[in-house]
Amino acid sequence: MQFEDLQTAVPKALRAWSNLADTADDSLAQLLIVQQELAHAPSRASATNQVLLNGIQQLQQQDPASAQILTSRFVDGQTILMTASKLNLSEDQVKRRQREAIRNLTQLLWDQETAVRQNRLHTLQVQLPPPTYTNLFGSQNHVDELIGYLTQPGMPGVIAIVGIGGIGKTSLADQVTRAILPRFIFQDVFWLRVSPDDTNGSLPPDAILEKLINDLVEHLCPQTATSGNSRIACLRQTLKSRPTLIVIDNLESEADTSSLLNALNDWAIPSKFLLTTRVRLPAASTAYSLVLDELPLPAAADLIYTQAQNLNLNDLMPASDAVVRQIYAVTGGNPLALKLVVGLTAVLPLQQILTDLTAAQISEIGQLYRHIYWQAWHSLSPTGQTLLEMMPLAAGVGVKPEQMQAMSGLPEQELWPAITELVNRSLLEVRGTTWERRYGTHRLTESFLRTEIIHWPESP
Repeated sequence: MQFEDLQTAVPKALRAWSNLADTADDSLAQLLIVQQELAHAPSRASATNQVLLNGIQQLQQQDPASAQILTSRFVDGQTILMTASKLNLSEDQVKRRQREAIRNLTQLLWDQETAVRQNRLHTLQVQLPPPTYTNLFGSQNHVDELIGYLTQPGMPGVIAIVGIGGIGKTSLADQVTRAILPRFIFQDVFWLRVSPDDTNGSLPPDAILEKLINDLVEHLCPQTATSGNSRIACLRQTLKSRPTLIVIDNLESEADTSSLLNALNDWAIPSKFLLTTRVRLPAASTAYSLVLDELPLPAAADLIYTQAQNLNLNDLMPASDAVVRQIYAVTGGNPLALKLVVGLTAVLPLQQILTDLTAAQISEIGQLYRHIYWQAWHSLSPTGQTLLEMMPLAAGVGVKPEQMQAMSGLPEQELWPAITELVNRSLLEVRGTTWERRYGTHRLTESFLRTEIIHWPESP
């Protein structure tokens, strides 16, 4: 609701003061301050009246005459003539002062609503992982489409963003979630990132579902008994009565996704689930799948120029269309691959990078990443390699610089140059806030380190 809408809704709500039936005017029902009162009121109309009364009482402290007119006209239900007689005013004077009083009351309610919304939005946003991107390229149509499905009542209850690694699924999910939260359609939000250990084959197929249940119960039903049936019953009841947006990020296998769908569809509506996955959902599924394709050439060119500018690669910023097309021809429109190649140009000639990638005759994106990562690894300084090698030990939300120093054993004077080097090569993601930076790695970077550098097996 916008302020202009409230200017129309407040007079309607005042006129409906005496109607406490369920069919009463609900023009203020969208306000969070009304929804808060509803938790303690017997009906929506009673909650609306309490919010209006609170506003009139606050108005009493600022403008007693205006509060007296509103109380007489709407709380006591007196006519304009009766109010004029009681206050020794003319009817025109009462009408004029009533209009002014309603404007003042509307402003007070808007100020209250704004404060509540800011607090609620902050509470929701802090439950999300820090964003790992600054700009998304070529994504607006996808954002609008996903917002449409997530905010419409009813089906689908499960929406999946499908695409290969590095295509931007997590970033898109984050952008969509942050765009939806200020609408306050969902009363809560929960983000589960499936870690590599959850998908390395050491857990049974339903382990991710069990992890989701455990985490959601802890978040939504902390007082529930430990038995499986009561936990799931509480979880289902809560999700059915409290609209919640749940993001499950980084599903990699068909088994991961299929084991979740039945449960998620049962729990959904009005709650909704947003998945990011590398595999398409079954055709018979009631879920909706948005398949992310590679960036088109214009969006890829924007990404290349922006990344070059961010890294102060002045030689690459004015790159000709022909150079951009060369990069695009080798890497395709995969955002992570484009960023990695741009980062490599800080130490290697672009033509050598492209010639090397072309000579490798890479036909699959996985092989392309492996080749780029090996180029990037060999181009790093020893301290950069040391720091990057320990990053698979980092938590999903990333680690602070002091933790990185303790884990890597690097002295402080070597730590920051190494961090800068890895960030410039797109091998570290900067997370957190201006006041508290954290650093993490993309799932593909982590997979490369585990299997190619540290030699941790992907499966036992």
